[in-house]
Amino acid sequence: MQFGASERISIEPVRVRHILAQWFAKRQASSITFKECIEPKNDPNDDYVVAYEAIFEPSTLDQTRLELWVTTEGCVAIGIETRKRIAERIGVKCWKDRFAAGHEPCFISESALFVILDLIADGKVLIIPSVIPLFGLISSQAAATHDILEKLVLSGYPAVKWIKIASRSDLLKENDFLLFRPWN
Repeated sequence: MQFGASERISIEPVRVRHILAQWFAKRQASSITFKECIEPKNDPNDDYVVAYEAIFEPSTLDQTRLELWVTTEGCVAIGIETRKRIAERIGVKCWKDRFAAGHEPCFISESALFVILDLIADGKVLIIPSVIPLFGLISSQAAATHDILEKLVLSGYPAVKWIKIASRSDLLKENDFLLFRPWN
């Protein structure tokens, strides 16, 4: 089933909680800790209210950390990795700890949610760190190959703009991209 980019598809926070619990149990990812918060702290400056938060915390730096928020309206936000973890992994300073990549809340279908979750957990979404010598990590961006992005688009995932297209030859330049091991 495909969905148009302008189609508003929301998922109730309670439903997302159920979906994530089942999805995570099937993955059998013993190296990942699954934490939930059903009454998360909200920023009064945001124009949305987060009703549910899920954090998938790996025990090692070479597996992707994932944070997912669901608003009261049923929009989903995704944050992958933190700049602090990226900086620690590559051995540089980090002045601001925020997500390495992700997107603000948007309407998303259940099927598209499964696709992005699987791609992140399978290590298919990479991170491109930008470092200034002696200063440290200044920015980061997510990247994936064209076929991965196409899979997201076909699933109806509406927020692919936060992921840069990386060619297969780009991926051979290990110093430019951080690859992640699949969750196990």
